[in-house]
This record gives sequence, C-alpha cells and structure tokens, in this order.
Amino acid sequence: MKNTFSFPFLSIILVIISSCKDPETQKTNFRNDLKNTNWIVDRGGLITPDGEKTYDLSKRIDTAIIFNFHAVNFLDEEQFKSYDAWQCGNDCFTEVHGRYYFTEANQIKMEVDSIRKSEFCDGPTQTFKPSKAMFFNLSRDGERLRLIRK
Repeated sequence: MKNTFSFPFLSIILVIISSCKDPETQKTNFRNDLKNTNWIVDRGGLITPDGEKTYDLSKRIDTAIIFNFHAVNFLDEEQFKSYDAWQCGNDCFTEVHGRYYFTEANQIKMEVDSIRKSEFCDGPTQTFKPSKAMFFNLSRDGERLRLIRK
C-alpha cells in the first residue's frame, strides 16, 4: 500500500520542481536563421541595454568597404557581439558581448554579459551579473531585418 502511494506522490513533486524554472531561460525550439550571420546596423547604433528602441539591419557583405559602422554578429546558436568600427581619427571602439535566443518565432531575448571599450577610450570592462536582458520583436523585409524593443 505504501509503495502505491509513494510513487505517484514523488512523481508529482518532481513535476512541480521541474516546472518552477523560469520559462524565459529555457531553450526553445524555434528556427534560428540568425546563427553565423553578420549585420550592419543602418539605424540604431550599438545594441545595448539602454540603446535605441528600433534597430534596422542589413546583411554585411564582406567585399564591401565600409569605414564607419555599427554591426552585430550572431556568432553561433546563442552568442552575439555588437561592435563599432571607425576610420582614423576616432579610435575609441566598443564591443558588446552576450547571448540571444528566440522566445517565439519572431521574438528574441538578448542578454548582455559585458561591454568593453578599447584604444583611446580604454577602460575596465563592464560585466553584468546577472546579465542585462533586452526583448525584441523581429520583422523582415527581404534581406533586411528590424529589431523593435518590447
């Protein structure tokens, strides 16, 4: 009699514990066509926690010569880097490192882990623990991508 009661009771406890995890931090199975892609930020600048509401992106073509730009690279299935590059005369460079994942088919969560400045504005790296979270809706127009902060 005790065994027939113990198994269902322990099963219920296990289900309750596993369902208490934050649903936003669990991996999702939405298609990720951003991985291993590089983008120029046409409007919006660096993707930072206190940045713009809207970012307009276009695919980066490696053969194009661009001197002044903001960019974001989706390095793999979950890592991203947002950075800037400037021609001579403005030698202050910023890199934003973090993680991203889809929370819905057209929504992503981006978590900023660190912001690093180098060259003439060299300073200590800002590290965020816990990471600073940003949520964006994604919309596409051909080869262009728009991130709209939620």
